Amino acid sequence: MADTAPLHQRLRQLPRSAWVIFAGMFLIKFGNFLNVFLVLFLVAQGFSAAQAGLALAVVGLGTFLGNMIGGTVADRFGRRSAIAVSMFGSAAATAAVPFTDGLVTTTALVGLVGVFAQLYRPAAGALLVDVVEGEQRVMAFAVLRLAVNVGMAVGPLVGGLLSAASYTYLFAGDALFSFAFGTLALLLLPAGRPPKAAVTVSEASGKGGYREVFTDRPYVLFLLSMVAATFVYGQATATLPLHVTDAGLSNTVYGLLLGLNALLCVVIELPLTRHTERRDPRRVIALGLLLLGAGMGLTGAMNAVWLLALTVVLWTVAETVYTPIANAYPAEFSPAHLRGRYQGAEGLAHTLGGTLGPAVGGLLYGINAPLHWTVCAAVAVLGAVLVLGAKPGTRQTETPVTGTPEPVSATAN
Repeated sequence: MADTAPLHQRLRQLPRSAWVIFAGMFLIKFGNFLNVFLVLFLVAQGFSAAQAGLALAVVGLGTFLGNMIGGTVADRFGRRSAIAVSMFGSAAATAAVPFTDGLVTTTALVGLVGVFAQLYRPAAGALLVDVVEGEQRVMAFAVLRLAVNVGMAVGPLVGGLLSAASYTYLFAGDALFSFAFGTLALLLLPAGRPPKAAVTVSEASGKGGYREVFTDRPYVLFLLSMVAATFVYGQATATLPLHVTDAGLSNTVYGLLLGLNALLCVVIELPLTRHTERRDPRRVIALGLLLLGAGMGLTGAMNAVWLLALTVVLWTVAETVYTPIANAYPAEFSPAHLRGRYQGAEGLAHTLGGTLGPAVGGLLYGINAPLHWTVCAAVAVLGAVLVLGAKPGTRQTETPVTGTPEPVSATAN
């Protein structure tokens, strides 16, 4: 069986299309300069911190819309088309940012960047499901996370050097990386859409698209668990730095804690996934969320550097336990013709959690810091309970669809 084969052998068995996705994700996360440096750029242009924060919030709104639109585009027009439109559109809009004048124009443009930059996500996830066999999918999503983590760890360092020279160079570099992924997609990813093997009962009765996704009750439970998970995990960048400062520690300590998180993810996630992928996904995700809650919940009681490092280790292990399984789990729910939308809905869940986490977390921390960390633990426990009820059901189908399907080949160009 594939799950007992050596890791290097399993990696070689992944299809070419999967490696194109991994390479593309590395490129765009490495070159994700706009999100990281947008506030600094706008302040340097003479805008206030509040105006810069508003623009960043509009980018977040754009990513929310991009997920929704991207799922539909991936299902209707194909995965490759969605990725290419996303990358080329994002490249063009990003390259234009340094040449805009005025708050309204700049904010509208970066919002458009947010839409285009997120269009690819449901397509990339759906394509991995299309071309990777079921027993390999969790490992494929773990490799995808590795590419993301490495890109995000190294990219900001290069972005800092470019921003010191010119913000025009910075955004041009971001656009170049997006353009490179778009080109790879057109040259190396398969065209076509997955076949419709049969019409689901819900589709025949008038439900379809996102309506079918959001009436899939077990999947909605899974989505809510992901909102909870992202809410809690988001405290790593929302309120953990506040706690580090309040404990009398420096920003350098906070940076080292995040570096520890990134290093552990790179080192342990793939080997750990070889063991967790063999288990019941709901139980693995629930265990990961319980560990996440314990790690974040204990943070408020820790003031020494080594104790905070232990909490980081705990919630990082949690992250590596549940995230690859959770990323692959939507494939257990989604019919082939709705994979893009199911992936898009998962992206919406993470976007919602990522929005609520800093907002609610920051408010709670300001009111009562110990209560905040307790609430984080409780939210993680709630997420674990929700995911235990997220068992994919058996879909009833009617007559097969006539006509010639458009297959997605793992090796076709």
